[in-house]
Amino acid sequence: MKMKQKNLLIIVNIVLIFCFFLTACDQEVDDDSNLPARYGEFGRNIANELAEKFPERFPGSDQEEQAANWLVSELEDLGYEPQIQNFSAIDSDGNGIESQNVIVEIAGMGFHLDDEDENSESTMTQSDNTESKSIEQDVNKNYIIIGAHYDTPIKTNVIQESGDGDGIHNNAAGVASLITLAQQMKDLPPGYTTKLIFFGAGEANFAGSIAYFENMTEEEKSSLEVMYNVDRIYAGDKVYAHSGVNSIISEYEKDYEKRQKLYEMTDVYYNNLLLTNNDFALYTNQNIFSVDSPATGESALFREWTTHIGDHTVFDEADIPIVFIESFEYDVDSYAELGKETTDSYFANVNGIIDFSNLDSSNYLNTYFEAAELEETEEVFVDSSESQEDTESGVTQIISLENLKQNKNIDRLERRVNNVAFLLLECSRYAGSDYDLND
Repeated sequence: MKMKQKNLLIIVNIVLIFCFFLTACDQEVDDDSNLPARYGEFGRNIANELAEKFPERFPGSDQEEQAANWLVSELEDLGYEPQIQNFSAIDSDGNGIESQNVIVEIAGMGFHLDDEDENSESTMTQSDNTESKSIEQDVNKNYIIIGAHYDTPIKTNVIQESGDGDGIHNNAAGVASLITLAQQMKDLPPGYTTKLIFFGAGEANFAGSIAYFENMTEEEKSSLEVMYNVDRIYAGDKVYAHSGVNSIISEYEKDYEKRQKLYEMTDVYYNNLLLTNNDFALYTNQNIFSVDSPATGESALFREWTTHIGDHTVFDEADIPIVFIESFEYDVDSYAELGKETTDSYFANVNGIIDFSNLDSSNYLNTYFEAAELEETEEVFVDSSESQEDTESGVTQIISLENLKQNKNIDRLERRVNNVAFLLLECSRYAGSDYDLND
């Protein structure tokens, strides 16, 4: 009889422990759903679909036009009314081409002075109050541009084993970040009125961004708060954010106002613990050597900016603050060592430069990174056939690798698309510590 009671007690304890861990797992999933940038596979699927449907969306090509129409359809499905801006340009071979930008404008909620300032209004003079209202009007008249080019370059470095490149890295992943951002802005509108611009002919000397800029009025240029450019965020080792060349004052002096938007983005990154929560790292170039500034030709500390040009360059040259997001490798000892997107020996056959090669392929890169990151995860976490002991309770709990993969969101494409979208969303809703969003 005692043996039966003992066995029954063991069974009850096992059931209780099992229920405890079921509850813990449920709580973990619930908590996980509240983590930042957990937008699911939407953006990943967008990137793959753009790349696979229009692999030869070269500047001025039929596929580029088809891709533009596809973008319009996707944005309309999200409830927007995109506009197409047609323009003519010259490609890299000197041929005349026709292309188009796809533009969506999203109304901002606006900002007001924070509650602390509002509560002190009773002690303010009428002049002070008028001045505060004027400050609010100034910040609310400004808008932001977030851009990415949707075309892809002709693959000039062809490696036989990879098949055909489709531009998943340059620049379907960047486009997917913007569409994911558009999706999220339906529920969380920006503070600044935001123009999402999908530039055509980016690979034809950035013709789309230049055409857009040249059609801006002086008022539109003066009220542009910042231009964010997203380009090639998938295949490189690290994701970097840069300020513009226009933020350089002298060799060791920088213009903090021009770099403010970069610092706001890094604040969003650190404040939301994106490395801890999502295994996503955002870097800024922190080199300690100097190079000649592209703007002045004089020596400048090569830090927090890049010599890479892109769709942001025309805005940078016009003295408008920019933030440029890309994946590359800046951890080098000298400027002469720059050039690689990745130091992974797997890409040694293209000297670490995936752009312009047919290794820029959704099938090739997705297959490799999924296998590589799964292997990395298996080294850190136990497999589902093994167990992990809770040393405090002495209870052995079984955690499947699939659950760990889901919780950590290890897929590189999804992780980078979603986290870049999150950074941009939060930056669009922030005008400085003195302001709150309008309700």
